[in-house]
Amino acid sequence: MAIDWYRKTTWTPEEENEFFSKLKRSQKFNRPQYLRIQASTLNDTNDTELLIVALKLVEKYFNEYPDDKFDRSPAFKLKGDIYYKMGKYDSALENYKNAIDFERIYPQIKTDAYLNYSELVIQLNKTDLFGNVEILLLKRAKELDFPKDKYVKNAILSIIYKHKNNMEKSDYYKTLAEEAANAENSDFRWHKKSGLVNKRNKLLDKLME
Repeated sequence: MAIDWYRKTTWTPEEENEFFSKLKRSQKFNRPQYLRIQASTLNDTNDTELLIVALKLVEKYFNEYPDDKFDRSPAFKLKGDIYYKMGKYDSALENYKNAIDFERIYPQIKTDAYLNYSELVIQLNKTDLFGNVEILLLKRAKELDFPKDKYVKNAILSIIYKHKNNMEKSDYYKTLAEEAANAENSDFRWHKKSGLVNKRNKLLDKLME
């Protein structure tokens, strides 16, 4: 099956020329999405050189389509993911926060950047942001469907309340995290095995102890 021209997993000079040639000929309202999807596809390869290309493409999106709303929060989230893989954690945190902030303005499109942001705050031990994360997770908890996301959310809340010496709440959320981690089915009727915890987060587990 042919691969869409905006989902290339390699990036030779010829492929780059083809992409931008087709991007230029495409409908103007589709171009922001095509840029983001191509950047996301290259990001998914985890190849160091392609991460640099992905970052350039997402930067091009922000520079050339500043008024686009539909892809903006996903683009911020993607930029955060790229920076995270590059080991530039402060930049990743900033872009996850940008995604969260934009979703308050334009809630029609939401991402899981708030989970990435919260997890990175814990990873970097930015205790000054624990209060913000607590509010954020409690506010958006109802959006979680998959056990793997519930595990992360509850583990983080357990860690935050442990830091605050509120052991009753810490133990409560730890129990919920364990239940989510051990869940054998999701809440989806036709996709019972979707979103299960296949690999636990060693850092979160250690900090919950």
